[in-house]
Amino acid sequence: MVGPLGKKVNARSSFAPEILFSISREQQRVGKRLLDQDGVDIWNIHELFWIDKKDCAHHEEISIHIPAQSPNTVESKSLKLFINSLIHKRFEHIEHVKKEIKFHLEGLLDSEISLKEIHKKAPATKHQVNTSSEYNLISTMSGQIELRGFRGFRSLCPVTSQPDIAEIFIDGHIHDKDLDAVSSYLGSFFNKECFHELCIEYIYSDLFKAGFDIKKVEGYFERRGGIAIIPIRYSQY
Repeated sequence: MVGPLGKKVNARSSFAPEILFSISREQQRVGKRLLDQDGVDIWNIHELFWIDKKDCAHHEEISIHIPAQSPNTVESKSLKLFINSLIHKRFEHIEHVKKEIKFHLEGLLDSEISLKEIHKKAPATKHQVNTSSEYNLISTMSGQIELRGFRGFRSLCPVTSQPDIAEIFIDGHIHDKDLDAVSSYLGSFFNKECFHELCIEYIYSDLFKAGFDIKKVEGYFERRGGIAIIPIRYSQY
């Protein structure tokens, strides 16, 4: 079975949980030589539209938290279509909407998930991604622990080849003298086809292998269709 990403799909005329499509994390990671890491994929849902039993329309914003160690994740377009199809049901309260979402996603992913408020960026020192092809990614000096945000990150969707834009947050020891190398390394993804989650797993693994003491890596990818994906990775230990 193939998911709807990259295809023209008609809007559903009824509630459609069957449109949800899972993706095996193991298949995504096989052969990538990634370090073991923990974390969560946060899906900010900015356009949760639902209708109550008095036919009053409501617009909410929530976030869906999927553990990075879940056997499966969800295809983004199928989630959008599922969320959009909620208008064809009637609910007493937003908590009932959340319960419906949680029920169907946990069944699809074979994992517990949580629904929370919209996830927001933390204040961080700002830097720019450099698209230079030359870099030597190695930690030369130990810096103080600091949260740094790198703007201008771009990768390509492996299915549609369309650009995915993000701001990458790195929490760890990076000395000022190593910033250019880290910035250029992030720029090496510019024309690389890679899913959001794998981008962050590569970044965490490669920085750690290069000798950087990294506590956490977060990717705030720009939203599409009212959904923004924010993969977060950190050590399992």
